[in-house]
Amino acid sequence: MSCFFRLFASTGKMDGNPLSEIEEIVKTTTEQHESNSRVDGGGGAENASTNGHGRSHDNNDEGHAALSDKAAALKKRQCVFAELMSTEETYVQDLSDVVNGYMTEINNANSDIPMPEDLKGGKMKLVFNNIKDIYEWHKDFFLRALRNCQNSPADLGPLIKRSATKFALYYTYCSNKPLSEYIVSAHYQYFDCIRQKLRHRLDLSNLIIKPVQRITKYELLIKEIIKATEAAGLQKEVPMLQEAYQQMKVVVKTVNDMMVVLRSLQDFDGEITAQGSLLMQGPMNCLVDAAQRQRELQVFLFQQIIIFADIEKTRNQYASPIFKYRSHIQLNHMQMKELGDCRFQIRSTDPKIPEMTIVCEAGSNYAAWVDMLNKILQQQNDLIFMLSNPLSTKNK
Repeated sequence: MSCFFRLFASTGKMDGNPLSEIEEIVKTTTEQHESNSRVDGGGGAENASTNGHGRSHDNNDEGHAALSDKAAALKKRQCVFAELMSTEETYVQDLSDVVNGYMTEINNANSDIPMPEDLKGGKMKLVFNNIKDIYEWHKDFFLRALRNCQNSPADLGPLIKRSATKFALYYTYCSNKPLSEYIVSAHYQYFDCIRQKLRHRLDLSNLIIKPVQRITKYELLIKEIIKATEAAGLQKEVPMLQEAYQQMKVVVKTVNDMMVVLRSLQDFDGEITAQGSLLMQGPMNCLVDAAQRQRELQVFLFQQIIIFADIEKTRNQYASPIFKYRSHIQLNHMQMKELGDCRFQIRSTDPKIPEMTIVCEAGSNYAAWVDMLNKILQQQNDLIFMLSNPLSTKNK
């Protein structure tokens, strides 16, 4: 066993973090090995060999192999966590380059780089959106919290769970991404002059995409940490990490869905980013007017609105889909009725617009759509009751 102690004496620390979990496995396995190998005066030969075969020696080899596998898995986990830390530090620096570099120079009244007239007013806010809020949260809280998890990677699960509301910052940021990309591209020379003055290696277009890339990176790294944790046999830690992984999957999906909608939905006059989070989307056979035939439409359900759009072009490996806005119903002016055969009817009750009734056939996704719509309607009813019966609600 001395070779194992020499191994861990040389690898017991990585990036300044003690591998106490590995050392504990070594200690436990060593004690078990010494106990099994201990012989009394009269039975040494019998204990050394069972039925004339080297079974004891084989068991020791198996134990050594199991120990080696667990140690390798724990070292792998520490390596992945070290990558999480190093890339987080780089990410915070990239955000700092935007906030303390570009944004500071742009807001400098004495800047020697004249701002194009087209960018004055509110358009510049569209470029950066809430990236300053994201930067400050990562710098002041999340980066420090990750450092505290280095010696106990399982704590990453509760940390991600506690950070759920803050990750919602990415929904706001990414919902504006296509527009910010367009503005920066249209004024490349202006922003590149700032880059040269700041002596930055990356231009602004490469920096403002960082938050979108970072969200997907979290998902991949947490998945690798889970694999290593399972391989190390630390099953009690797996559920918390799995919960963190599922939460990050939701964040990534929500961000991707919102960006797809913004790039693909055409002719909608309203402000998509003001409609709340995208809750569901998908194709459904719809009957918008009794005089028309049923047709397949793409339906987008946000927190405040449900949008119906014609499918002009489906997604393929080379291009995103294209949807053309057709109609919408505000959810606070909506009634729903289940019709059977995987069909439901929604009707607008908004007195400001002509009456509208749409029959939707959802197929295999019927239950998911109806459950979500019922949940929204129930929340509206609860809110109306609270507003109209404040004293009754307070006494409950």
